[in-house]
Parts: sequence; structure tokens; C-alpha cells
Amino acid sequence: MAKKSKISSTAEPKRRDADTAPRRDYPDLHEHLEALERAGLLITVDRSIDKDTEMHPLVRWQFRGGIEEQDRKAFLFTQVTDAKRRKYDIPVAVGALAASREIYRIGMGCALDGINETWNRAMAKPIAPRIVEDAPCHEVVIQGSDLDKPGMGLDGLPIPISTPGWDIAPFTTLSQYITKDPDTGVQNMGIYRGQVKAPRRLGMNPSLELRPGIYTHWEKMKARGEKLPAAVILGAPPCVAFTSAQKVPEALDELHVAGGLVGTPINVVKASRPKRRSSSKGTSTPSISSPKRRSGSRTGTSTSRNTTPSWR
Repeated sequence: MAKKSKISSTAEPKRRDADTAPRRDYPDLHEHLEALERAGLLITVDRSIDKDTEMHPLVRWQFRGGIEEQDRKAFLFTQVTDAKRRKYDIPVAVGALAASREIYRIGMGCALDGINETWNRAMAKPIAPRIVEDAPCHEVVIQGSDLDKPGMGLDGLPIPISTPGWDIAPFTTLSQYITKDPDTGVQNMGIYRGQVKAPRRLGMNPSLELRPGIYTHWEKMKARGEKLPAAVILGAPPCVAFTSAQKVPEALDELHVAGGLVGTPINVVKASRPKRRSSSKGTSTPSISSPKRRSGSRTGTSTSRNTTPSWR
């Protein structure tokens, strides 16, 4: 199992003592990967892998190459490079949440035949999150003009090209976006692809035809002529990632459902500044949309052109 990588920055990250770390009664992504390794469901690749041309095609072979579902694995790449031979100090996990039923079951923390019951209980009995003052995503903070330095913005994250030859840029594919309804104050969390367009700009497709909560929030802020703040999460605990893809009533905060899923409050921290590591914060100017060109889709087809909000 690879050790957790330290992210470099201009300032030495602030470390917390074990006694002062926020209490957490649910597994984070690191602990989930350790559980998969113990179950023999994690393949750790320690040799150099190009995130732009090799990574996703390598993992995709197990879905298209005749491997039985129960034999599929999660992958952890520890030596990530890109097409320009740049090296990254952040590992990348692929297929770690739902490459197989067993991987998903481990992330859910229940028996396979108890998954529906677990979801029903989570929605019927949501648990409000616990607000903490400090969190791992605050260990490294990059803001202001530092974000314009090479490797200090989005270009410092090893975001893969999911479908080489079809995608025109790296896309975040397991990114949770959290926004707040300006009228009710209820938060919404959804999982959307994010196209890296510049070191400080992320294009996001919120599936406008489905009118998700984030789009409703964006429309309301557009009518006010105001920017829509959002927190973007990468590397969330499995319970948070699973809940971000679940369909819940708009009046119900998905983070409350995530707490119900694990039976304990989820630790949350205010995203008051741009963050790097497991979360970031940006705003979308309602009058600014940018073209989203064709890209490869999970169905094996190509998505159409459209315009989507851009986050800065």
C-alpha cells in the first residue's frame, strides 16, 4: 500500500496532532483503499503511468476484455505522469468505488442484500453534519496570485484524460459540487464532470436537461446578477461520493443523507478560501458560459456540443 503523498506548496503544511484531529466514525478514502487491499481487490501500480494516454484505457480493459464482474479490481497509481512527462506527487485511484458489486458493498459498509435497506434508512433518518474548525483539506492552502504559478492551480492536480482520442482535455469525473439555494439556504451536492480549461477555470456540465439543484441555484443567482459560490470536492469519503450520485428530494441536503448512510455525522469545514488537496472553492459568473466540445461518454458514444457554466 502506498503511503499518503504529501503535496508540495510554498509554505510547509500545518499538521495536526492526533489528539486534536476531528473525530470521525466513518472511513475516508484512504481507509477504504486499505480495506480493498485487505480484500485482495486493489492493484497498486508503482511504475510510471501516463494519465493522458495510459491510465483509463488500462483500467477499462477489465470491463471490455472479458473479465468476469467478480474479478474486477480497483487500481491505485502511485507514479503518475502526463503526456509532457511531468511527474505528479499525488496518487490516483480508479475504479475504487464501484468496479464490482463487492467493491461497492465494502464502500457501503453492509451486506450486499442490505444495500437497499441501508439507503432507505439513510433517507428516512438523515443525520446533520458536524462542523469542525480544521480538516485535512486545510493542510495545504494556495490562494491569490500563487494560483497563477505553474503547477499551483488545477494544473497541479493529476486529472486524467478519460477517453484519449475523444476528450479534448482532462476531466474530473468523481467531483462533488456543493452549492446553496439562495432562497431556502438548503445545500445541494451533485456529481458532475469538470473540464479543466485553464489553471484557474473549470467547466462543468450539470446535465441541464435534468435540471439538477445546482442548475436551479445558478438560474436564481443569474436572475440576481450575482455569482454562485461552489465547493468542489475530490477524494471524498465513499459515503459522500455515493450520496452525491443518489436522487434525493431538493429540500434534503445530501450531506445529511451521507450521515444517515453511515449512522454518524459527517465532518464538514467551511470552504472560505480556495483550497487544494481534497476540496476547492470557486464562483460561477451567471453571464459567463463557455463552449463544451464533444467528449467520450461512458456509453461508448460521444456527447454533443453545448455551453456550460465555468467556475473560477
